[in-house]
Amino acid sequence: MSHKYHAFVCVQSRPPGHPRGCCTSKGGGQAMFDQMMQRFQQGMLWEKGVSLAQASCLGFCGNGPLMVVYPEGVWYQPTQPADFDEIVQSHFIEGKVVERLRVQPGK
Repeated sequence: MSHKYHAFVCVQSRPPGHPRGCCTSKGGGQAMFDQMMQRFQQGMLWEKGVSLAQASCLGFCGNGPLMVVYPEGVWYQPTQPADFDEIVQSHFIEGKVVERLRVQPGK
């Protein structure tokens, strides 16, 4: 099966006080991935052509917590469980970017 979307969630964890910080310390990281995985399993998204993977540092630590969706290269900053539901429904099922959660990394 080919995939329509590939979603990568930053699970980088650095020690407190690290100059770059990390997505985990900003309320994301592994907890964000676990919540997103739950949404994927509930919606059987693999069967709909969506893959989800953990990523190490995505390079824009100041914008965290982050996830990126390819092939479009859409960056999201989900911060609460309802955000995941919205991304799943809107982007992965309906094919519409969730503009209110979209970020431009590095800006």
